[in-house]
Amino acid sequence: TKIDFLKISKFFIALSVVAILFVSGTFISKGKANFGVDFLGGASITLQFKDKVPMEQVRTTLEAAGVQNASIQYQKAAIVEAEGAVQEYLEIKTDFDSGKKAADTLVSAYASEGFRVLKEDSVGPQIGKELQGKALWATTLALLAIIVYVSFRFEFPFAAGAVVALFHDVIIAVGVYCLLGGQLSVSMLAAVLTIIGYSVNDTIVIFDRVRENMKLYPGKSFSDVANLSLNQTLGRTLLTSFATLLSVVALLVFGGGAIYDFALVLFIGMLSGVYSTIYVATPVVMFWHRSKKPAAA
Repeated sequence: TKIDFLKISKFFIALSVVAILFVSGTFISKGKANFGVDFLGGASITLQFKDKVPMEQVRTTLEAAGVQNASIQYQKAAIVEAEGAVQEYLEIKTDFDSGKKAADTLVSAYASEGFRVLKEDSVGPQIGKELQGKALWATTLALLAIIVYVSFRFEFPFAAGAVVALFHDVIIAVGVYCLLGGQLSVSMLAAVLTIIGYSVNDTIVIFDRVRENMKLYPGKSFSDVANLSLNQTLGRTLLTSFATLLSVVALLVFGGGAIYDFALVLFIGMLSGVYSTIYVATPVVMFWHRSKKPAAA
C-alpha cells in the first residue's frame, strides 16, 4: 500500500482528543458507579433461577427487606443448554453488611421461581481501597517500565509516542466500557494490562521498521520514512489483530459474566490499539522532531 497516513494524522489526533475528553467526562460524572465491589467494597451475590423475575420486582422485594440501593443485573451465563437457549443468572451487588440479607430474602421470596445462590463474594471497604491503590501502582509501573525500555531500545521521543498511544488505548477502552454500563473490577485490571502489552508490541514493530528504513534510505525525510514503515507493516498489523480478535470475539459470543466483561474491554482496547499505533504513536514522534531525523538514524 501507499497510503499517506501522516497527511491526515492531525485530524485523527484531534478526533482522539475529543473522544478522550468525552469518555473522561462521562467517567467522572458517573463517579463511584464506575467501580465494582472489588474496588469499593461490598457484597456480590450470584443467583440461579428457573423463571425470570422482572428487575423492578426484585428491587421492590429487596427494598421492602431493608436492602437499599442494590445493583441488579441479569447476566448471560457461559453455559448453553441442550435445547440451544442461553442460560442466565441474576447478579446482585449491595453493601458489605447487606449481602446475606439480600440472598436470604430472594431465595425465600422466589422459591417457586427456583432462585438459588450460586456464589457469594464479600469485600470489605479497607480491602477495596487497598486494591484501588494496587491497581493504580500496577498500571503506573507497567507504563514506566515501557518508557525505560523504549528509551533504551530507541530514544525518549519514541517512548513518549508509545506511552501516549497506550494512555489513549487505556482511556478509550475503560471509558467506553463504563459508558456501556460496565463496572471496573480486578479482572478489568487484567484486561487493561493485557491491552498495554498487546498495543506496545505492535508499536515496537513499527518503530523498529522506522529505524531500519532511516538507515536504508538516508536521503528520505523522516515523515516519508515513517509513512513507508507504516505501509510496510500494515499487513502484519491487520493480520495479527484479526487473528487475535477471532479469539476475543469467541469469548464475547460464548462467554458470560466476568469472562464477557474481560473480552469486551479487550475487544475495545485492541481496536483502539490498531488505530493508535498508526495515528497516534508515530505522529507523536514525528511532531516531537518536527520532521527532522531522530538520532536513532
